[in-house]
Amino acid sequence: MHLLSSYKKSYVTFSLLLINVIVYAYMLIRFGSSTSFDALIATGAKSNFHIVAYHQWYRLITPSFIHIGFEHLFFNCLTLYFIGQDLEALMGHWRFACLFFVASFGGNLFSFALNMNVSAGASTGIFGLFVAYVILAKMYPHSFALQQRAINFALLIVLNIVTGFMSTGIDNWGHFGGAVFGALITLILGLGSGYRSTIDKRDRFLALIAVILLSLGMLFWGIQRTKGAILGGF
Repeated sequence: MHLLSSYKKSYVTFSLLLINVIVYAYMLIRFGSSTSFDALIATGAKSNFHIVAYHQWYRLITPSFIHIGFEHLFFNCLTLYFIGQDLEALMGHWRFACLFFVASFGGNLFSFALNMNVSAGASTGIFGLFVAYVILAKMYPHSFALQQRAINFALLIVLNIVTGFMSTGIDNWGHFGGAVFGALITLILGLGSGYRSTIDKRDRFLALIAVILLSLGMLFWGIQRTKGAILGGF
């Protein structure tokens, strides 16, 4: 009963977790591995070549449900399990879902534009969740709970950035893009009209324009850069 109650309160979070686990299981059953190049490409990992040459634009979303190895899956799902439930309860189901998908798209888009390597993982969306706490604390400064969360997650963001640059094989541009788009969509969505925010309609409109311009700019840059790489033989 407790699990059912938790699911009803956070069904978006649990649905995202379930999709991640199902995709990982499929990769193991179908390919015997979740780390091989063939398994990643066939399942929908971010591949600049496939996006541009075959117009597989879905690869700007699907990488957020694919993980390279069990450890990658475990830590991302563990993070999403705890943060997702808290943030979904705070923002509501549809706002939380929108936040995760927009942050995931933004992270994969930044990766497409600035990182030519094949990549995957829910961390693009998760970085958007991290930043959402910081933005919400600025939007609702009278909430002590939000201020405390913002401090914790700001430190976590810094720690992850430092770790990312010190390690190999981490898509730092994907994380950065997820954080940027997560921040912008949080400014747009907020917590709803029932809460007094420091952000007005003009600020939300400017954030929306920023999302559109960033999307178009990164898309253009990624296409041009990838075409150049293809002509140069990658």
